[in-house]
Amino acid sequence: MAEEPESALATEMTAHRASILRYVRNIVGDRSAAEDLTQETLLRAHARRASLQDESRLLPWLYRIATNLCRDRFRQQKSRGKPNPAEVDPYDTVEQDDAVADTGPRLDQALDQDEMSTCVQSYLAELPDSYKAVIFLHDMEGMTNPEIAEMLGVSLPTVKIRIHRAREKLRVALDQACSFSSDERGVLVCQPKPDGPDSD
Repeated sequence: MAEEPESALATEMTAHRASILRYVRNIVGDRSAAEDLTQETLLRAHARRASLQDESRLLPWLYRIATNLCRDRFRQQKSRGKPNPAEVDPYDTVEQDDAVADTGPRLDQALDQDEMSTCVQSYLAELPDSYKAVIFLHDMEGMTNPEIAEMLGVSLPTVKIRIHRAREKLRVALDQACSFSSDERGVLVCQPKPDGPDSD
């Protein structure tokens, strides 16, 4: 017997749980909080499933719900006097930077994931939340700039600005802390610099 549409949609939502958890954890940093927010994302999505007009857009829709829940959490923390450790860059929505190009390598290209992931993740965690979101969605999940703009509810130039500035911040931090070389496979590997910030 064919699976009912609602049941099939619920199954597909659950299948995206790991992706949502990775995304939320990149934003909030805390594993326990990320688990709670991921569960709330799926519960809220299930409750609002009738509002999803195009099921092929399920994952971006889930990301948007998760993003809104993360924002709500940070607002609540701020109202209780608990500042978000990675505040949004006040200049990241300057629209006159419209000409910023989507250039530079994706973080998942030419990297040895075993050696680089810990290094990159540690500096990614220090970025403002708006930067972490676009880098994760674009470079890790492979979403396009228009998809990210639609999902986050910001303009396309703003997405381009955030990607450009996030990559630049990561590049500077990694250049200061790590030495890079290519192995026999042509894959980048990194070694902490003796005088780098993490060398102690």
